[in-house]
Amino acid sequence: MAELTNLTDRIAHLRDRKGSSPIVQGAAQKPPPAKRISTNGRERKFATDYFMWFVYGLLVIALVAQIVLIIWLDLI
Repeated sequence: MAELTNLTDRIAHLRDRKGSSPIVQGAAQKPPPAKRISTNGRERKFATDYFMWFVYGLLVIALVAQIVLIIWLDLI
């Protein structure tokens, strides 16, 4: 057998051998594709998220505080 001169030739030789590792053969198992859940044309509703309620509350507080500061600074 001829001397293998570079890495590409060596990898090709390993792939051609019988009984070699599945990793070298390129037959590593890939995870199956995820199945889609049918919603029968309806849009899914999200679960109640208390963190989002907290964030919306902070947003409202910030907006009210900014309006109060703008009005207060405008009157002074």
